[in-house]
Amino acid sequence: MSTSITRSAQKQATRAAIIEAAAALFARRGIDATSIDAVAARVGLTKGAVYANFENKRELIEAVAEANSEPADVRPLLRRDLPLTERLRLFGRSAGTLLSGASTERMQLDFEYQVYAKRNRAWGAKVRSSIRRSLIGLAVEFDAVNRERGEKAPMPAEEFFDVLLTLSRGLAHQLALDPDAISAETVEKLFVQLGLVCA
Repeated sequence: MSTSITRSAQKQATRAAIIEAAAALFARRGIDATSIDAVAARVGLTKGAVYANFENKRELIEAVAEANSEPADVRPLLRRDLPLTERLRLFGRSAGTLLSGASTERMQLDFEYQVYAKRNRAWGAKVRSSIRRSLIGLAVEFDAVNRERGEKAPMPAEEFFDVLLTLSRGLAHQLALDPDAISAETVEKLFVQLGLVCA
């Protein structure tokens, strides 16, 4: 029994090491330019050992994406005890902290996944579909909170979340290019201003 636990733990550790190595290489070289051989070499494994953990490169790409996705915390936007401007302030604070603390590698990896989604239609469609499902669910909750509070966003809730996503991604891109361009406090103020427009 302890042998199987040890093997299981070792397999998980190997899988995590492969994901970490692939993430670093994807960020530095790009997804298309990174081979399974390069990932294996970085971890000190054989190509076969990588394939023992991932059926193909696409499965590895998806595992890296899942392990490195860190969306902004939208829970403040769904609080029933706060007005919309305050909910947006808290969301802005959370987004600002997340963006200012993101590593260069994580930003580069995010860029690489955007390029990969554009080049690979099936992957792009899957990502867009996942984001759309998530936004629709958030929009329904957001509408319910606003109705309960007697407040209204300046546009349909789904479109509003598209705007928040676009602003957040644009801020992430700018901060990746120039980490000192925008402070976390400025990001918070931006979302507060958006809340004032909503009022």
